[in-house]
Amino acid sequence: GAIVPDLLIEEADELAAICKAADFSLIQLVTPTTPRERAVRIAKASTGFLYYVSVTGITGERTALPPSLIENVGWLRTQTDLPICIGFGISRPEHVKLLAPVADGLIVGSAIVRRVADAAAKSREAVLQDVGEYAANLLAACG
Repeated sequence: GAIVPDLLIEEADELAAICKAADFSLIQLVTPTTPRERAVRIAKASTGFLYYVSVTGITGERTALPPSLIENVGWLRTQTDLPICIGFGISRPEHVKLLAPVADGLIVGSAIVRRVADAAAKSREAVLQDVGEYAANLLAACG
């Protein structure tokens, strides 16, 4: 499957048809500012899973997530049978503990990229160990 972040739902029909013919998922994004009517439309057009963007703004690590996040994902779950994965800002075990009960998957990118970038002087094995330990800590928080 593919995530095409800047693909508007109004412009997705042609790509969606190509993906469907190839049995290839087109994963669409819903954000905290997406109006509910539009979110339903996006959910109906998505395949594979639905990507819920947890925060407004750009991706990256956050210390806290918005209080409305759980409620928004809960509402979205009533609108689709697709798995819902949450990304943007997910970087701490406490985020994972909070979101694991309502998410089918959590997407962690920036926190891993930062760890790799910070390890430029380390050996490959040390970088893999650091990232592996970080991922294991997040996974353990799933309960």
